[in-house]
Amino acid sequence: MRSTRELLAREGHLEFDRVLFFNDAVFAIAITLLVVDLRPPAASVYAGTALRQAVPSIIGFAISFAVIGLFWLGHHGIFRYVEAFDRPLVLLNLLFLGTIAFLPYPTELLSQGSASQTPAVIFYAACAAAAGLAEAAVWLYATRTGLAERASPPLRRYYLLRILRVPAVFLLSIPVALVSPTLAPYLWILIWVTDLTLQRRAPLPDPEDQQDREQA
Repeated sequence: MRSTRELLAREGHLEFDRVLFFNDAVFAIAITLLVVDLRPPAASVYAGTALRQAVPSIIGFAISFAVIGLFWLGHHGIFRYVEAFDRPLVLLNLLFLGTIAFLPYPTELLSQGSASQTPAVIFYAACAAAAGLAEAAVWLYATRTGLAERASPPLRRYYLLRILRVPAVFLLSIPVALVSPTLAPYLWILIWVTDLTLQRRAPLPDPEDQQDREQA
C-alpha cells in the first residue's frame, strides 16, 4: 500500500465513505433522469394513442435502466476490493461517473429516433462503450497501483473480463448499425449471453480461496 500522504481517502474513514455515497448518488440521479423523460400525455390525447407513441421512450428507458444497472453492479463489485483512493483514481472514477450521468441524453435521442435512425443508435452505443472503458480504466489502475491488494490475480482477470465484455458488445454493434440500425440494439443482448458464458467458463474465484490468500 502507498504512503498515506499520497492517499486522499482510506477504507474505514469518512472520506472513503463519502466517495462511495457519491458514486451511488450519481447512478440514482441518472436513472431518475430516465424516468423524467417519460412524460404523461395531454388530457386531450386518447390513452391508447399516447401509449403507442410512448413505446419508443419506454423501450429506451428499459434499455438504459438495464445498462446503468449493469454498470452499477460492476462498480459495486470492484469497489469491494478497493481499499483507498488517490488523486488519479478519484479522477478516473469521476470520468466514469460522468459517462453514466450523460447516458440519459443518448437515451432520449434513441427514444426519439425509435431505434431506427443510424446516428442515434451509433451515438448510444459509443456512449455506453465509453462508460465501460472508463470503468475498466478504474479497475486496472486500482489493481496495478496497490489500491486493491485484496483482489487476487484470478479475481482481477475475472472482473476485467466482465467489465470489458460490455464495451466490446457495444463497439461491435456500431458497424452493424451502419447496415441495419434496427438490428443493432438486439445485438446488445449479447452482454447478458456473454455474462452467462463467462460465469460457466471462468467462474468467480471461490471466496474461501480468496480469504485464504488474504490471510496468507
